[in-house]
Amino acid sequence: MKEKIYTIPINEAFGEKCGCPLCRLYGLSRDKALDYITGAAMMEPDVRIESNKLGFCREHLSYMLSSKKILPVALVLESHMDEAAKHVYRASKGLLSRSFDPEKLASAAEKLSGSCFVCARAEREMGHYVRNTVYMWRTESEFRELYAAQEYFCLPHLAALLRQGKKELSKRELEEFTKVTAEISANYHDRVREELARFTKSFDYRFAAEAKDPRVKASAENTAAYLEACGK
Repeated sequence: MKEKIYTIPINEAFGEKCGCPLCRLYGLSRDKALDYITGAAMMEPDVRIESNKLGFCREHLSYMLSSKKILPVALVLESHMDEAAKHVYRASKGLLSRSFDPEKLASAAEKLSGSCFVCARAEREMGHYVRNTVYMWRTESEFRELYAAQEYFCLPHLAALLRQGKKELSKRELEEFTKVTAEISANYHDRVREELARFTKSFDYRFAAEAKDPRVKASAENTAAYLEACGK
């Protein structure tokens, strides 16, 4: 399997064969976006314009604040605050007038707080990863074997793969791709559901020994990761 620049991170993510490989790719995309906005790129006018407009979600802002790059983070937030002042407060002329509509202020505030620079950048890159994953499955037999050996695909990434497959694959290819992809996640679903049942059962003193199994003990966390992409 000849590697190219775009295949290397995909092969590495699928090479671990543990958890959801697309979640690992999302984690990579998220970290790259965080490094990008807290690095030299934050001084680029077009990047600053985009980050000012989109802002940051609570999760990714928390990541940024926990980093050692607090000055770049503060500078980015400083200009984002100016954006809020411009489009939410200063744009609300007539705030105290009889004709003022509070819905305009509410809509402006909602728009500015409902997006995230890191999310948007990571999701754009994830779109490339999903497309390339389907392409590699279609064109590389070795990758098909690696794909089939995955532990599971979380539900959000299962949906992304199946939708991309429908766009890119022939009818015959799509049938095989759907069968393999769905079976991987369905088998894991049954497994983690059984482990979760054993965990809840362990709270009955008669079955307390069930929780000694490490996977049973971690079943709630494993279930959460399966149900919702964690990016870790």
